[in-house]
Amino acid sequence: AGWAGARCEWRWRGKGGAERVSGGARRGVSASAGGGGASPSTSSESSSEYQISADILIREEAESLVPGCKAAVSSLEADCEQALRVALEETGLSDGKRVVEVSVMVTDDSEIRDLNSTWRGVDRPTDVLSFPNGEVPPGYHAVVLGDIIISAQTAERQAKERAHDLRKELRILLVHGLLHLLDYDHELSEGDEVLMKNEEERILVGLGWTAEGGLIAKSIEGAQESEGETKKVKLVALDMDGTLLNSDVLVPDRNREALEECEKRGIKVVLATGKARTSALLACEKSSLGDMFSSASPGIFIQGLLVHGPDGKVLSQTYLPKDVVRKAFLYAEEANVACCGFLGERNVTLRSHPLLDELHERYYEPESYVAANIEEILEQDVYKVLLYGDDEAVINNEVMPYWDENIVEGARMTRAIPEMLELVPTGTSKATGLETLLSEYGIAPQEVLAVGDGDNDLEMLGMAGIGVAVNNATPRLKEKADHIVSSNDEGGVAEAIWKFALGD
Repeated sequence: AGWAGARCEWRWRGKGGAERVSGGARRGVSASAGGGGASPSTSSESSSEYQISADILIREEAESLVPGCKAAVSSLEADCEQALRVALEETGLSDGKRVVEVSVMVTDDSEIRDLNSTWRGVDRPTDVLSFPNGEVPPGYHAVVLGDIIISAQTAERQAKERAHDLRKELRILLVHGLLHLLDYDHELSEGDEVLMKNEEERILVGLGWTAEGGLIAKSIEGAQESEGETKKVKLVALDMDGTLLNSDVLVPDRNREALEECEKRGIKVVLATGKARTSALLACEKSSLGDMFSSASPGIFIQGLLVHGPDGKVLSQTYLPKDVVRKAFLYAEEANVACCGFLGERNVTLRSHPLLDELHERYYEPESYVAANIEEILEQDVYKVLLYGDDEAVINNEVMPYWDENIVEGARMTRAIPEMLELVPTGTSKATGLETLLSEYGIAPQEVLAVGDGDNDLEMLGMAGIGVAVNNATPRLKEKADHIVSSNDEGGVAEAIWKFALGD
């Protein structure tokens, strides 16, 4: 589907794949969750008189990123025809034509983010967009409603949050998009919102697709739950590696812009990381956030073992027992595993190792100096010990089983990165560090948005009023999280902030 001039931004290869090409601009087209679609009619003529042509397309990226996507989309053509017929029972069309054409593309978060940015000035993915048709050639035999664009990735996340399957979520989004093409717009007023909500429910319930209403009903329900269970977000706590930072260990621009908007609105943003403080601040400096995160900033570092408050003052410090440190370094020597102790401003090891060099160069952690012997290390206070394997299998098959059986009293294991295992004091976590910080500022846990990706974020997300996992998070964290957003490489932190803290 696509008219030259009016709808030529895409040219389709056909069902099963879609190729995007550059082309002329849309004329008279708006993109939103709102209207601008076909002119409705009060006609009571039967919708069975309409001949409906639905062109359903799926991008290859959506197929590869969302398991089961192709199967869920396979019924969308029939679903679209059924939903549109039910919608036209109430609305009809004033054009006098009996042929109706519509296209639906199922894509990925990246594509729908680009569309949001281009047509709505919003740099984040959403679940569904409607592009009402602009112009058609004079005398064309059909009413061309326009295009519906659905993100399979966002649909998958919402399906999991709402405890139903992907097909059901696609149907809900399809109905929402169709109604926008038929000139419904819930954003115009409360009355319009109720009108569109009721129409969604009439179609979805009438077709037996759901008994709980449509997208608007879900949004209203979520807002009411939020008002009842949580307060306005006053503080955002962010993990760094795998969350705020992308795979290049930098803060993506969209994340940085969201953080700056928080600052403008008076919402505190703190780092809650396993990193040493110096390395966390260096990573921020390399991403042009040095003014926001500095030596005068509050923060939770080294898995919550070091907490800084207002003006950068130290609020709490917790160290590993000496016997744990000794046992960890002796084990590392016997097992030939890279090992270092975090001292704060620097790290210490018994022998140099390429992986410790990588820890410094890639992750900005303090450089590990080589101590003469274990006694020299034990003379110092060690926050945590990090064991670094050649790959994830070494940690899973060798390091973790050993410590499962030989963990020393006063220590527990935690994990932020698959190739690493950390030994930290018992009774500590990012959550305990966050609790210390909240007490200092007089902020309730219910007023916190926390975002993470690893098992070391479990306690923090459980404590926060709103706990969010990025899409690249571990299965355990995703299960624990209240919500799941895009991955760290796709600006998931920005999505969480805009959605749950800034309310836009």
